[in-house]
Amino acid sequence: MSARGTRERSGSWRIAAIVYGVIVVLGLGATGAHALWTLSGSVASTVVAGAWAPQGVNPATVTCTRKDGPLLGDSYSDLTLKWGAVDATGYTVQAVRNSVTTTKTTSNTTATLRLDGAALLGTYVYAVTITPTASGLSGAPARVTAELSKVLLVTSVKCTPAS
Repeated sequence: MSARGTRERSGSWRIAAIVYGVIVVLGLGATGAHALWTLSGSVASTVVAGAWAPQGVNPATVTCTRKDGPLLGDSYSDLTLKWGAVDATGYTVQAVRNSVTTTKTTSNTTATLRLDGAALLGTYVYAVTITPTASGLSGAPARVTAELSKVLLVTSVKCTPAS
């Protein structure tokens, strides 16, 4: 039985050698013939962890309303801002006028800021920023100009994207 097993193994080897030789003769070359008989390779992969930050709020989605304090007593206006939601868990809203900053942090898409003195006669212009946050990272801030005006008893408010 051992002679028969040796004969079968050598026959298989001969067939492989003949096929290899035919492939070389037909023009594939030794490299092509070798490639048909063996396959090897390696794959390298690299994973880079980066910092994810939320999307920025679109300034065109920001709207505002105004409610003034009482006629007597402290003069203030409550400026309520609303904006379109993004993939954030919180927002920081700031209004700045003449180096005075009013800040509020919220998890909603609305915030009310109390602006001292804005209920008096005249026009008050505030630079407003709305910065989305998630997992301690900040997205691009939306910049809006809020203009509060009062002439006699007529009040107005206008929010426009900052340029």
